[in-house]
Amino acid sequence: MGIASTPINMLLLGTVIIIVLALAWDTLGLNLEPILKRYRVRLLPRHFNWKALVPVLVSVVLAVMMRLPLISLYLVIVGFLITAHTMRRSDRDRERFAGSQIIQHILAFRSMYLLQPSVFLTLDTAREKVDEPLRGLIGIMVQTYNATASPERAFAEFRRRSDNVYLNQFVHILEMGEIAPTGAVVKALDGMVDRLRAHDILHRESAASLATITGQTSFMHGVAIVSVFLVSVVPMLRAPYSPIGGQILFIIILSIILGASYYIDRTIDNLSERIS
Repeated sequence: MGIASTPINMLLLGTVIIIVLALAWDTLGLNLEPILKRYRVRLLPRHFNWKALVPVLVSVVLAVMMRLPLISLYLVIVGFLITAHTMRRSDRDRERFAGSQIIQHILAFRSMYLLQPSVFLTLDTAREKVDEPLRGLIGIMVQTYNATASPERAFAEFRRRSDNVYLNQFVHILEMGEIAPTGAVVKALDGMVDRLRAHDILHRESAASLATITGQTSFMHGVAIVSVFLVSVVPMLRAPYSPIGGQILFIIILSIILGASYYIDRTIDNLSERIS
């Protein structure tokens, strides 16, 4: 075994490579970011996030270091699956409306509606006070109204694009605003804000309670990565897994760890969706 293949030297070499890549990205990243962003919008899915590539890159590096055919192939496949899962989650999270964002929009609409009791003119102005995706969704409703002059079609288009129960309640109040006095609309908005604030507090408390479970998932991910890394750089640890049977055993063990972490992760997602 040559000097370059000793575990310590391999570890040092990997560290140096990571540092060099980090410095290169820090130097070139600012110049490349506008170009990458432009091509990302044109060529890549809208839910693509560069951070999502980390699992693939880590898995490829570990696969090369492992030098065991079955395990290396397994690691690359797992890396791509995790990246796909991360992209889907990122897309879902961006489409999820935070309670605080809805409250912010309702308060902005309320204050402007008192001065300008016109539903769609007020919506068009108030939407500038919030971020995406809610701003874009409100914009589509306003554009539909401007194109059709039909409040019913505008509200229907909004409901078609959103299944958020609170946003649908907001639209119901807007529909009432077409025929009800301003005072009644403002009172309904105030009641909705109170309910949203109570819900937002519950959501924050629940998220804090789930933090422990999230930590367990992160710990399992860490165990899996460290285990693979140690097996890949320490010949004594890699030796038992060199035969085909050993590689299959290692894949089974790693699959159990990843499967358990995925199950916990899905449980957290389901709980979060129930209180969203």
